[in-house]
Amino acid sequence: MKPIRVVAATLVAGVAVLLAPTSPAWAHVTVSPSVATTGGYGTFAFKVPDERADAKTTRVEVVFPENAQLTSVSLRPVPGWKATVATRQLPNAASAGHDDDEAANKAVTGIVWEGGAIKPGEFQLFEVSLGPLPTTPGQLVFKALQTYSDGEVVRWIDIPEAGAPRPEHPAPMIDVKPVDAQANAPAAPAAPAAPAAPAEATPTGDSVARLLGWAGLALGALALLTAAATGLRRRTPAPASAPLAEADTAARLSR
Repeated sequence: MKPIRVVAATLVAGVAVLLAPTSPAWAHVTVSPSVATTGGYGTFAFKVPDERADAKTTRVEVVFPENAQLTSVSLRPVPGWKATVATRQLPNAASAGHDDDEAANKAVTGIVWEGGAIKPGEFQLFEVSLGPLPTTPGQLVFKALQTYSDGEVVRWIDIPEAGAPRPEHPAPMIDVKPVDAQANAPAAPAAPAAPAAPAEATPTGDSVARLLGWAGLALGALALLTAAATGLRRRTPAPASAPLAEADTAARLSR
C-alpha cells in the first residue's frame, strides 16, 4: 500500500503545481511574434500585464531601437488609450531619395500609450505595424517603461546575455532573420503520378436506400412464400384414423 500512497501523493503534488497561479514575477512585458524577416514588414503586439495587486497600469512607453530606421509605423486603436508617436529626422534622408516624402524622412523613436488603465490581474495588447525591418540579421530591442497609478515606474530594459541568468526585467526583443533560401527556391517539377488503383465503390445514400428497398422486397416475398406454404399445409386433409375396432383387430392379429 505504501507505493500506492507515494504515487498518489506525487500525482496530487503535480496537479497542485499545474493548478497553482503563475507568479506575477514571470508576467513580463513581451512582444509577439519574436521573430521577423529581414527587409520586411510585420504586425507586432506588445503585451503588458499588470503585476501589482494594489495599483493599475496607466502609462506604457515603448522605446524603439536606435540601430533600426523604422519609418513606416501604424497603430491599432486601443479603446480608452491615446497613442503618441515620437520621430526623429534621418540624417541621410536626402541621399536616400526621400526628399518628397516627409514621412519617409523620419524614423520612429518611440510610442506612448496613456489615458487608459490595466487593472490588477489583467493585461493589454498594443498592436503596431512597422517596417521596413533592417536588411541585416540581428536583434531589435524595444525597451519598455510601465507606469502605475501610484507613480511607480518599472523599466523593462535589461538585455539577456548568452549563458547568463535571465534578467529580472528583460526588454522585449525581435530576432530579425533572413528568409530561408530553400523556401524561395523554385519547386522541382513533380513526377507524373502513377495511376491510382480504382477505389472501392462506397455506397451512397441513394444506393443504401435501394439496397434497403430490395432487402425489404426479398423479405416480403419470403414472408408471402412462408404464409402460402403454411396455408397449404393447413388445407391438406390429414389421413383419417382407423376405426377402433379395426385397430384392435390388427393388434390381435400381430400377436
